[in-house]
Parts: sequence; structure tokens; C-alpha cells
Amino acid sequence: MTRNQGTAFGLGALAAWSCYGVLLAANSATPPFRSMAIVFTCATLILLARRLLLGRGIGDLLRIPLPTLALGVLGLFGSNCLYVLALSLGGAPVAVNIAALAWPVFLLIIVSLAGIARATWLDGAAMAIGFSGVILLSLDRGDFSLDWPVLVALAGALCWALYSGLRTRVPAGPHDAMICFVGVSAVLCWIITLSVEEGSVPMSEFLRLVAVGIIPVGLANLAWDLGARYGDPVLLAGFSFLEPIASTALIALVLALPIGVNEAGALTLVLGAVSFSLLSERHRRRDRRRAEQGM
Repeated sequence: MTRNQGTAFGLGALAAWSCYGVLLAANSATPPFRSMAIVFTCATLILLARRLLLGRGIGDLLRIPLPTLALGVLGLFGSNCLYVLALSLGGAPVAVNIAALAWPVFLLIIVSLAGIARATWLDGAAMAIGFSGVILLSLDRGDFSLDWPVLVALAGALCWALYSGLRTRVPAGPHDAMICFVGVSAVLCWIITLSVEEGSVPMSEFLRLVAVGIIPVGLANLAWDLGARYGDPVLLAGFSFLEPIASTALIALVLALPIGVNEAGALTLVLGAVSFSLLSERHRRRDRRRAEQGM
């Protein structure tokens, strides 16, 4: 797979993830880990069915390297479960959604510190502006007390950034490694929910959770795994800053929720970070072209 193809898969995943927040935020009766148990189970089934339809066995899935499996479960289980946990703790859906989707801020730092991509001062500006938005979002109604559910969502964002940034630093594993990640995450969620959670699952919420499992968590995460493995990490980090805008707009419109001053300010700062990140990538590509022409 070429870098451009990998990047295209990553961009497709970003588009699918935009509907993730509104589908989960609309649920209120289902306990958080039970919600994610259903989501991960559906994701596992759809990805496994795709693999079997393509005529592939499952033998290589059982030989996935342990570091690869651990990183994948950290990313999938950590980011998704902390998101729904933040909602169940009373976090405002708009604020929680922006916090969870602020992972590109962490991703830019991780790929720079790990030496995966060469950072420029423009990337530094993008990080600073993005973190300013994160800090603004973490303040409770504009004062200096922290909104704890938002911090839970930010922890989930860090989990996903670690997975996305370090994916190339562990063995690639089988072609459909995402099946292993969501499968183990499903088992963990079922163990937790059957041990400590109570409550039923309304049919309307069940159908939304199935949709989440099939599209944003199943097919989109498979596409992102290919993007993180083969695509341009810095370019994907830049474009991923646009995801909070689309996702938050869907939540505000579909659920008729207002966007407060803090949320609007955070989104504005994120858009500024997008501009700097994309400008930096444009300069990198120009420098590479010049270097290739001079050879």
C-alpha cells in the first residue's frame, strides 16, 4: 500500500468518526461499559465477517505480537470507554466531545518526540494553540475549577493519540489486527459490566450502539489502522483537527444543544491549530520536492 492510499484510508476514518459523538450522546439509560460491550462486539463481528468473506482464516490473528495487541487495546478500550464514562459522569455532551476529539494535539507532540516526523515552528504553534483550546475547554463555566468529566475525556484522547502515534513503532501484526483490538476490548467490557453494572438497554439505544459498532468503531477503525500504518502521520494529524468541528456541529444540531462561550472559543483555537499544521505540512512537501529535484 502506498503512502497516499494509507492517507486516504485515514481521511475516510476521520469522516466516519464525525457521527460517533452524536450516536453515543443520544444514549442516557445504558450503563457506559455495557454500551461499549455492545459496540465492541458488533465491531468484532463486522470485521470478522469481512475477513471471512475475503477467504482469510483466523490463524494469524492468534499470533499477533503482544506489544501490538497491548497498544491497540490501550487505544480502543481506553479512548472509547473513557468517552462514555465522561458522559455518564454528567459531562456536557458538547464539551466531552470536543475534549475527546482533541487527541490530534497529543498526536503532534508524540510523533515529534518519538522522531516519527520532523516538527517545525509551525507545528509548535499548532500544538500551543491546540492546547490553549484544551485548557479553555477544561475550565468549568469559565472559572478556574476543573470540569472533571472533561478531564476523563481528555485521558481517553491521550490513549488514542498514543496508539495513533506509536503504531509504526510496534510490529505491524496481521493484516486485520483491528479485529484483535476490538475483540479483546469487547471481552474486557463484558467482564466489567457483568461484574459491576446494572440496568437494561432500550431498543432505540441498542440500535444506535449497533450502528456505532459497525461504522465508526468497526470499519472506520480498520481504515484508520491502515492510515496510521502506511499514511502520512503529520498530514493526518493536521486534517484530524477538523473532526471536532463536524462532530460537535452534529451534536449541537441533532440534539438541539447550545454551544457555550468556552466551547466556541475552544473550537476557534482548534481551527487556528489546523491552519498552522496544514501550512507546516505544505512547507515540508515543498522542501521534499526541492530536495528531490536537486538530486
